[in-house]
Amino acid sequence: MKILIIAAHPDDEVLGVGGTVCRHVAQNDEVYVCIVTKAHEPEWTAEYIETKKKEQREVDKLLKIKKRFNLNLLTTCLNTIPHGKLNKMIYEVVNEINPDIVYTHFENDLNHDHTLVFRASMVATRPPRRIKLLCFETLSETEWNNKTFQPNIWVDIKDYMNTKIKAFKIYSTEVKAYPHPRSEEGIRVLSKKRGSEACFEYAESFMLVRDYIK
Repeated sequence: MKILIIAAHPDDEVLGVGGTVCRHVAQNDEVYVCIVTKAHEPEWTAEYIETKKKEQREVDKLLKIKKRFNLNLLTTCLNTIPHGKLNKMIYEVVNEINPDIVYTHFENDLNHDHTLVFRASMVATRPPRRIKLLCFETLSETEWNNKTFQPNIWVDIKDYMNTKIKAFKIYSTEVKAYPHPRSEEGIRVLSKKRGSEACFEYAESFMLVRDYIK
């Protein structure tokens, strides 16, 4: 199968789907990543921007990502571009990959970039395409809003938990000290909670938005 993760920012793909990506790869699925935005000056330094590029390459190597697409729209500025432009850019990636499954953000995350990426992903994967669409949760964005993420799919990631942590640590500027949720301990706490909901040791959970049975 072909799997596509559509995420607003580098590190979202690891926080939301890192363990499940490893599971897909172990099953010989092809995994692709589309990162919609990039950091930009003067809000971020040139050094920071270059570091993000390097970190993404290292993550791809570790997780065995088939190909990464960077749309290079400006972080925190997606609301300033026509929604048709964003829809078209994501649609072109979907059209190139023709995925069986797409993972993307939860519509009600605190970060507005996430909401806009979700909506564009809904457009890009709509019928007559037959693409299974699921939403993932992103630590410090999903749980910090007042809209509840209600998973209905749980994926056992016990065998891939340490790889997920290792991948997240590559994004060194995003790693916080516990009790911040974007810490090793924070990631493990959520994975244990989701796991306990399904009697797994560690799990990632998702909300199924669309699927098709012929």
